[in-house]
Amino acid sequence: MAAGARASSGGSFESTMGKRFQSVSNTMDSIQGLSTWCIDNKKYHSLIVRHWMKCLKKSDTSQRLNLFYVANDVIQNCKRKNAIVYRTAFAEMLPEAFLLVNTEGDPKVLKAVERILSIWEERGVYAGTLITELRSNLVKEESPPETPVEQKTPVDSKADLQSKIVAEFVPQALFDDLSKYKKSLEELDLREKQLAAMRVDICSSDALKRLKDKAGGKKFSKDFEEGSAQLQDFVKFFDQQIKVGPPLMLSLSNADIFYEMQYKEVKIVANAYQTFANRVSHLKRKLDSLKANLPDMDESPIPSPSADAPSPTGSESPFHDLEMARPDPDLDGCAMEDEADAPAPSPLSSPGGSPKQMETVGQSDNREVEDMELSDEEMDSGGIIGKEWAADEGLND
Repeated sequence: MAAGARASSGGSFESTMGKRFQSVSNTMDSIQGLSTWCIDNKKYHSLIVRHWMKCLKKSDTSQRLNLFYVANDVIQNCKRKNAIVYRTAFAEMLPEAFLLVNTEGDPKVLKAVERILSIWEERGVYAGTLITELRSNLVKEESPPETPVEQKTPVDSKADLQSKIVAEFVPQALFDDLSKYKKSLEELDLREKQLAAMRVDICSSDALKRLKDKAGGKKFSKDFEEGSAQLQDFVKFFDQQIKVGPPLMLSLSNADIFYEMQYKEVKIVANAYQTFANRVSHLKRKLDSLKANLPDMDESPIPSPSADAPSPTGSESPFHDLEMARPDPDLDGCAMEDEADAPAPSPLSSPGGSPKQMETVGQSDNREVEDMELSDEEMDSGGIIGKEWAADEGLND
């Protein structure tokens, strides 16, 4: 009897559970109501999760999304209501459920489930390994399109990519992006202060319990509408900031590459100038050592002649031989050629030819005599010789 009662009660519970899962709608009251019922019956958590998976396979697209919303509400609220066993039970079924959604490939369901998965990841509901597995099950693998071999573009190497970034990087654009981001942070701070200064907390239901009359209700409704509008503006502003974040991060990464390359080039130039400076210093030390070994100008081994020293004359002159070999300036070129080519003797002349002209006394070159200086004894002897020659001439006459 007891076994039959338990079987009948179990069958009635499963039928009740099946009706609840099949009749859940996309309204918040319906989803939260079913979620509360599941948490209250936490002793049947294993049976409830298996039946949830069974209904998920049989349901259409819209009903499948509602079941995911129910599971999300149970998973996030079970810890607060001391029913943490649901997280472990659902963790065993979620990979198969995500594969089922991926197989169906409905864009609306995929987007909603992806949003639920992101919330779990942000709030740390499940470990990172399970989140990664669920996301991989959710992403539909598509085979890459076949392309001819000749149309395949080569993958850019890291060096080529860095060169492209350095060539296309504009520092002013980065400064502008950072300035805009700084202004957005200031605006974010202002909006947060405005939300903190709201007259009513729109996220709390305690204020509703304190209402006493119609006038208070109208005032609360007005404040609630204003606060809701501010909160919606704040959410929109955050969505814009999320879109601005990735491009700014890419710009900062490119700036890191650009300035790192610039630093390397500047370092090379600085090292080259340092090497050149070291060579100049080394050369200066060598020149200073050579300068220290140079003789003093006052102690020169070859003293220069004084300014009032007489010029060399006569045979002392180094140009004496050159003057002896110099031709007579009074003779032109024709006269010199005539002397060189003497005329042949006339046939009417004597066989001996024309007699030679006697050289006139005193006609010989006396440049050597002019350059010579006679001593007093030579002058006296010359006078005596002259007197004797005159006496001989007188006797002959």
